[in-house]
Amino acid sequence: MKPYDLSNPQERVIGKVLAWQAQVQGDASWLVEDGRELSFGEADDLVNRYANSLAELGVGPGRVAAMIMEPSIEVVLISFAVARIGGIFMTVSTDFSGRFLDDAIAACEAHVLIVDAAFAPRLDKLDELRGVQSLVVSGEWAGGKFPALPLSGFCQAAADAPAHEAKWLDPVQVWWSSGTTGKPKGVMHSHSSVLMQVLSHDRGIQAGDTLYSCTPVYLGSSWTGSIYPSLVMGVRAAIDPKFSVSRFWDRIKSFNATHAFTLGAMHMHLWNSPEKPDDADNTLRRFAAMPMAPEIIRQFKPRFGIEDMRQGYGTSETFRVFDETEESGDRSGAVLGYPVPHLEIALLDDEDRPVDEGQAGEICVRPRAPGYIFLGYFNDPARTAETWRSLWHHTGDMAMKGVDGLYRFADRKKDYIRYKGRNMSMFEVEDVVIRHPLVKDVAAFGIESSELESESELMVTVVAEPGADLSAPDIARFINDEAPYYFVPRFIDFAVKLPRNDHGRLVKQDLRDAGVTSTTWDRETSDFVISRD
Repeated sequence: MKPYDLSNPQERVIGKVLAWQAQVQGDASWLVEDGRELSFGEADDLVNRYANSLAELGVGPGRVAAMIMEPSIEVVLISFAVARIGGIFMTVSTDFSGRFLDDAIAACEAHVLIVDAAFAPRLDKLDELRGVQSLVVSGEWAGGKFPALPLSGFCQAAADAPAHEAKWLDPVQVWWSSGTTGKPKGVMHSHSSVLMQVLSHDRGIQAGDTLYSCTPVYLGSSWTGSIYPSLVMGVRAAIDPKFSVSRFWDRIKSFNATHAFTLGAMHMHLWNSPEKPDDADNTLRRFAAMPMAPEIIRQFKPRFGIEDMRQGYGTSETFRVFDETEESGDRSGAVLGYPVPHLEIALLDDEDRPVDEGQAGEICVRPRAPGYIFLGYFNDPARTAETWRSLWHHTGDMAMKGVDGLYRFADRKKDYIRYKGRNMSMFEVEDVVIRHPLVKDVAAFGIESSELESESELMVTVVAEPGADLSAPDIARFINDEAPYYFVPRFIDFAVKLPRNDHGRLVKQDLRDAGVTSTTWDRETSDFVISRD
């Protein structure tokens, strides 16, 4: 383990970090997957070869190379090769095909497109490749509609270091946020910002550690939770192409993994799996399972033998903003923790004025020095300006600061509704409903009031536990007994599952668009009577 010194801004360049690791511990294992393992030195050599091949295809400063690939060592090598010659790399969702894939390729404005052979047939259904100058295919491919180069040939290029060296604030990586409304945003990061986020993720990394990743590379979690921390700290990164409930713990043991990162419902599937006597017989020490309720964490840790499962809050634009500590971690599901030291935080109202202590305000962020957060949205200056107001980046999330200095999550800003003169948090409503023993999942949201356009009627969509005998009046009565009377929704509906994006976040716009249907229970047309006691 050889941690890289990030204190000098000029040295915060991906290529420089890899070259340094190759120099000081070239034989140390870095990237590992089934049947393959590369040392820092071997990876540095291959990155140079790939970089020189990509440079011949025209990739260079400001030019984009996009990838449609499953998680693999090859993705890391290609990405770092693009970074080494000053280019920008993007990873496109492997779930896309047809119009969605066509739109994604167009949005990337890629000079070179690299795809796994398994996804190449999807391209044959497109009319064009939207400005792509070169198509490269990884794996065995018989050929298709568009001429392609084999990635295997790139390994034969010269291993000399490329002439161009990127600078610390150069754009290097774009994540396409899945979002909950509108088209995806291309969140553009510099070399510095993707490396500096490691400061929030290196907790407890020790010599001999292995950071395990099984999330798609078109999401940020595999990069921020495994690839970049392993590069900066000089430890192993284990890569699996997919998450498997039945094989997760076996994979952890096979790689001797000590750190892991999962999103959304992934870890809940692990929690809901049948208990085994050897559940705690694994090598995992730190598990960033985002998000997970504190009451489940308290049981999850001893069951699976995990030391550290603290939560945190961050966005694709800012990375981690709040971090739990031992003192803050187990208080309630709303606790975010304390701000990370390299960011300045403000809670602002709709006019960008600070709110009073104990009042909900939008979480707004700015770095204490350059190179800590994103550069802006790719090819979207209007959206960049919209979120950067009054010298603050506006996250769209709401929080409150208590007298104890702890920040607590309130809700998504658009999930605050005004109902009969009250501002109501949908997070708080959901927190009540999910406590019902027969409720598996819930979403609360506003439906425009027919009486007053500026107000909303409260609607709740519930997913019941399998086989549960649960009715809308049951839920309404439970809410009435457990919360203020105005938490009882006007409308209640049931669903088999709720719409969620790739990050596991609820896509409430789909529910709002569906609105009230013939199956929706309406409190005002029922005989349900609210108790105000």
